[in-house]
Amino acid sequence: MKKTLFILSLATLALSACSKPTTDATQAKTAIEHTTTPTTSTPMTDTPQTALDWAGEYKGIFPCADCEGIEIELELNPNNRYELKETYLGKGKENESKVKGTFSFDTNNPALISLDAAGDNRKFFIGENFVEARDKVTGEAAQSKLNYTLQKEMK
Repeated sequence: MKKTLFILSLATLALSACSKPTTDATQAKTAIEHTTTPTTSTPMTDTPQTALDWAGEYKGIFPCADCEGIEIELELNPNNRYELKETYLGKGKENESKVKGTFSFDTNNPALISLDAAGDNRKFFIGENFVEARDKVTGEAAQSKLNYTLQKEMK
């Protein structure tokens, strides 16, 4: 008799483990699945505007056809304002110009900035601690071995 009772207990236990979960258990499982399901969203990508420390003063000397070079100082401020100073070397103090204005990041290529009309709508590529002058229309790099890069002044 003890054997029969023992076998019946085991059979009951085995059959109860195979039964369907109650609705509360099903709802709890569904709630867990909904909270652990990863959401798909568009990943935030870094641009030079957001990822680089681009604000600061950049200096360099551009090539010049009829002078020793053009000393360039470009200051970019976090409020999207700039100051551009150009000095034609070997030409005297009267060949110095200074303009101030605003710039904007190019929506099609966020690595480019465009100066306003006061800065002759020039374009610059923003890199890590440098800017590079680009073609005003296309934004492409010059097809030349000449240096059109300004280095950021570290303070």
